[in-house]
Amino acid sequence: MDWVAIVGGLIIAYLLHAIYQAWKESKAPPPEPTKWMVGDITELTLASHTGYDWSKPTLIAVKGVVYDVSKSNDQYGPGKQYNLYAGRECARALAKDSLNIEDCTDDLEGCSEEQLQRLEQRLAHIRAEYDEVGKVVPMAQLSLQQLARHDGSDPALPMLLSIRGVVYDITAGKQFYGPDGIYPFAGREVARAFALISTELADCSDDLTGLGPVELDALRDWEAKFNSKYPIIGRLVKDS
Repeated sequence: MDWVAIVGGLIIAYLLHAIYQAWKESKAPPPEPTKWMVGDITELTLASHTGYDWSKPTLIAVKGVVYDVSKSNDQYGPGKQYNLYAGRECARALAKDSLNIEDCTDDLEGCSEEQLQRLEQRLAHIRAEYDEVGKVVPMAQLSLQQLARHDGSDPALPMLLSIRGVVYDITAGKQFYGPDGIYPFAGREVARAFALISTELADCSDDLTGLGPVELDALRDWEAKFNSKYPIIGRLVKDS
C-alpha cells in the first residue's frame, strides 16, 4: 500500500510540474522573428519580391537600400495601395508622393526641395519601421571565359550558370548543377540543354536553332523556376 501511495504521489507531482511548465511557457513572450537578409541584390532579383510569391519576403528599395516590408503586406502586398513599390526602387515615387511606375527610380533630378524633404521624412519612417536587409548592386558583366571559372572547381567562388544570357548564382543548388550533379552545368550557358532537357555538355549553348514550341516551352519553365529560386547577378557579354 505504501508503494502505491509513493507511485501515486510521484505521478501527481509529475503532472503538477508539467502543468506548471506549460503555464510558464504560455506566459513567455514569443520569440523574435528571424530576420531575412538578402545582402547584395540586383534590380532583376529585387523585382521578384513583390508579395506574389509567398515564399519570399516583400521588399522595397530606397536610395539603393533594401527593406523588408512583409509585415505591412496590407499596404505593399498584391492588390494593395503601395504594391507598385514592392520589388522596385521607389525613392523618386516617395519624394513625389506618386503611384506612377515611371517614378519608381532612384533618380531625384528635378525634385523640389519640398519633395526631397518629404522623401527624408518617409525614409526616416521606413528605417524606424522595417529591417534593412540588403543593398541594390549593379548587374555584373561576365564573358563566357569568366563564367567558366564559376564551375564549382574553386570552392572560394560562387557557382554560376547562364540561361539566354542571364547569369544566376546557383551555389544553393550545387548538388544539382555542380560537377557531381545530374545537370553538371555550372560555369556554362545552358539554354539549349534545358530546352532539350539534356544532360549532355555538348548541348550547353544559347543556340536555339531548330527547336520547336515544346522545347521552347520547356526552356521557359526552366527560366521561371530559376527566376523564382536563384538570384540573378549579371549578364553574359561577348568575349572581347
